[in-house]
Amino acid sequence: MNFGLFFLNSVSPFKTDAQELKDGLEQIRVADELGYESVWIAEHNARSYGVVTSASVYLAAAAAITKRIKLGTAVVRLPLHHPLQVAEELNVVDIISDGRLYIGVGKGYDILEFQAYNVDFEDRHNRFTESLHILKAALTQEVVSYSGKYYNFKDIPIYPRPVQKPCPPLFVMVSGNDATIINAAKEGYSFFFGGLRHRDVLHKLELYRKTALEAGYTPEQVDERMARSGKLMFVYVAETTEQAREEYRERLEWYMSVRDNRPTFSSEDRDRNLTYEQFVEHENTVVGSPERVTEQIRQFRDKTGISNIICWMNIGGQKQENVLKSMRLFAEKVMPNFQ
Repeated sequence: MNFGLFFLNSVSPFKTDAQELKDGLEQIRVADELGYESVWIAEHNARSYGVVTSASVYLAAAAAITKRIKLGTAVVRLPLHHPLQVAEELNVVDIISDGRLYIGVGKGYDILEFQAYNVDFEDRHNRFTESLHILKAALTQEVVSYSGKYYNFKDIPIYPRPVQKPCPPLFVMVSGNDATIINAAKEGYSFFFGGLRHRDVLHKLELYRKTALEAGYTPEQVDERMARSGKLMFVYVAETTEQAREEYRERLEWYMSVRDNRPTFSSEDRDRNLTYEQFVEHENTVVGSPERVTEQIRQFRDKTGISNIICWMNIGGQKQENVLKSMRLFAEKVMPNFQ
């Protein structure tokens, strides 16, 4: 199995903007040294729960201080950016990192973020579809032309060119709707799951394989793309399960209170009424001692067959010393059980 880390970079009452962003970069540097497979950066604007407004900018900084770890966007909100500029900036990251870039794309779901950039929230699906076609062309072709509803241009050279050929791997975020996983399979993209229940994960994995094979991809191609794909989970490790649950509680509860009081569009059940005690027993939560976490991950793998987990340790601006301790315990006492 492979393990990555997810970064939302929330500015809670416990940290300043600068502290959170610098702490995140230190966590990425340490993750590289500890042997984590990937890091994934979310982007948001106009909200304290996520203050990285451009995943490519933050990943460029991360690329400069790391050597081997994969660097992923989770996700670039395509409706809010010009797709040619997205391609140009991500190509820079791929070059700085010597070909370690993963590109995760999504539509965005927070209406305030669209209002801040003066983009029609109701257009996000159509904008996403158009932008993704342009992005893929710009990543794979040296000169791009396009004629559509939102973008029209002819013979635009794209510089610089990415290191990875034909382009860095593309991922889509999959929520409750089957349409996203079906489209990913048809287009040959990898994917990562958000807060889906295990039974829905199994359903979507079967749907992806079936659709991809019917679309003409070989079993080897399908296996390769599925092997890169993964699942986001809440993860935190301490010396004992009681200690882990207590250390994780305060800042997670702050994040949940902020998350659940913002207007968003989502088809998935956010389990807004869970108590903390119910949360830490949820199937998407892995919080405890190294032994307990190891067993929970083993059960998850056996139920779903997924070989990649993206761990969300620093949720709500956790104490830096606690996050680094959790990362080290996970790398030293959990990861070796799955290698």
